[in-house]
Amino acid sequence: MFCITAVQASYVIEGTINMKGEWQSTIYLATIDKLDYYTSANAEFIINSANIDVDGNFKLTGDNLPEYSQFYKLYLVKEENSEFNACLYEGGDNHNFIHLVLDNSSKIRIDADQNTFAPFGDYSIIGDKENELMNNLGKLIYPSYMYYEIKFPSELQFSKNKLNKDLFAFADTCSSVLVSLAAINCTDYESYYDTNEDRYMIFAEVLKSSLKDHPYTADYINKLRYYSGDYNDSSPVLWKLLCGLLFCVIIALLYYVAKLRIDISKNVPKQEFRKLNYTSQELKILDLIHKGKSNKEIASALFIELSTVKSHINKLYTKLHVKNRTQAKEMAESILKTGV
Repeated sequence: MFCITAVQASYVIEGTINMKGEWQSTIYLATIDKLDYYTSANAEFIINSANIDVDGNFKLTGDNLPEYSQFYKLYLVKEENSEFNACLYEGGDNHNFIHLVLDNSSKIRIDADQNTFAPFGDYSIIGDKENELMNNLGKLIYPSYMYYEIKFPSELQFSKNKLNKDLFAFADTCSSVLVSLAAINCTDYESYYDTNEDRYMIFAEVLKSSLKDHPYTADYINKLRYYSGDYNDSSPVLWKLLCGLLFCVIIALLYYVAKLRIDISKNVPKQEFRKLNYTSQELKILDLIHKGKSNKEIASALFIELSTVKSHINKLYTKLHVKNRTQAKEMAESILKTGV
């Protein structure tokens, strides 16, 4: 069972990284309070920073972490950027971040292979078994199908399937529940939840048993509820009544809007009227869905949060009168081609 214990200590993260690219001489440590923030960079989550000397040496210390272990990002920023518009570059020579599991007692040394180019190229970790596992997980994910140009659709799908299968296998055999959670969190829920629901649910029971009071446990369960469509089972009676009332109001509004659209359509050409149904951002996202991009890839391409992508997609499903991504892709071609 997970429990919170008082820790009277200071964490230390030090090491040597590669500064061969156009990187600022500052390294940032950012907290990951929610699982959806695992692969995003946002200045509001930075909790510490340190200078990097000309040889790539750095040292971060502090005692301001929560009294339990959780995920953190350690990353660099390009010369032309600020910490407020930083990007995480995944794979290749620009790979500029790693994930860590930390608490206030963590003592870690990180050393990049000096024969590589990326800041954290083929890095090693000394002093922490759990973060050695995080390093192994990183080597599984980066590189992967998401970070190479794959020409053939079947090859792309096979690569996606293999990565998700490998992530589940890694989680099943990992000795750390938190690192297993990181692996599960890197799977593509959007594409694989329906076919792997039992595995996601089994891991939820593992979290409830091992990390009962950890914020990630509740966060993970909420993610599963989102992808399973189960929102109301544990809702109070009053909340259910309010939802029912809201549903009635929405139905009435939809009726009014439908009637209004019929009236408007009498005076507006059919093609022009239908164009008004979609924002420019929705059309961009629809185009990327049509091209087979995942939610993570869409978020990266449009420089928006994963949660924002999901919100846009839900609105698109409503406008398209579809229930899933496959149906949306079928509708996308005619809409993008004709603009109607």
